[in-house]
Amino acid sequence: MVRKKRALKAGIAALLAGALTAAAGPARAEQPVYDFGVLPQVATAKVAEQWVPFLDKLSEMSGVKLRFVTAPNISEFGARAKAAAYPFYYHNTLAYVQQDDQYTAFAREVGAKTVGVLVVAKDSKLSRLADLKGSTVAIPSAGSFGAAVLPLFAIQKEGGLDLQKDVKVVVAGSHEAGYQAVLQGKAVASGGLTRTFELLPKEDRAQLRILYTTKAYSPLPFAARKDVPADVVAKVQKALVAFAKDPANKGILETLNMKQGFEAAKPADWDDVRHARDDLVRVTKTLANGK
Repeated sequence: MVRKKRALKAGIAALLAGALTAAAGPARAEQPVYDFGVLPQVATAKVAEQWVPFLDKLSEMSGVKLRFVTAPNISEFGARAKAAAYPFYYHNTLAYVQQDDQYTAFAREVGAKTVGVLVVAKDSKLSRLADLKGSTVAIPSAGSFGAAVLPLFAIQKEGGLDLQKDVKVVVAGSHEAGYQAVLQGKAVASGGLTRTFELLPKEDRAQLRILYTTKAYSPLPFAARKDVPADVVAKVQKALVAFAKDPANKGILETLNMKQGFEAAKPADWDDVRHARDDLVRVTKTLANGK
């Protein structure tokens, strides 16, 4: 068992070096290899550890060769996704609805929602959003839907604070880095997701508490670029839906914190985000203008 774990870590380290560079399309080979871009919500090494076994098994089940790729940080991943660098991706919900001319969502996590949180130190005296006036708030990236846009929108609308004048917003680079900024006293609060907060080590999570939880929206989509053949997408979708039905995959799903598995989806399933898009995009523009 120890040897297997060491071998897996060594393999992931080697793979990650190549995974940080996204290809523009399927690699030329006897059977096409499709890059599958995964949003780096946590450290890239941890993303690889979580997703490489999953994508390897998904490739086996679907008969479609999928190659894990990511980016050094969320902002860079977003730039590559906007440039349609990934044939498949698991990406930011708001970014997807802004890119649905290039990508089509085909699956989603069963029972999941995108729920943003604002996390503070456990012993913090803050009790409401307005109390954040004059504070430093960390976010993973300016375009991170659940972990930045939703919490900042709440600070602005419900807390009555000006994002440029009343708080100092700093970009941490990942959800994990944002939580660490609070633990290290570099930020009073950090935006995140309920999912990534639950993935924190118990000792870290015990030192933090959730100050605010946002409204729930549709979850991060599994989407394919529109030039990926329909039969290829259908095979991947079928394998995703069947994934949780195989008891042998239980450990992989637990590592991903997606224990219930996946279900087929259609673009209209993200209409709740489309309806709120204009208001939410204004938050990202406000941040950009403040730089």
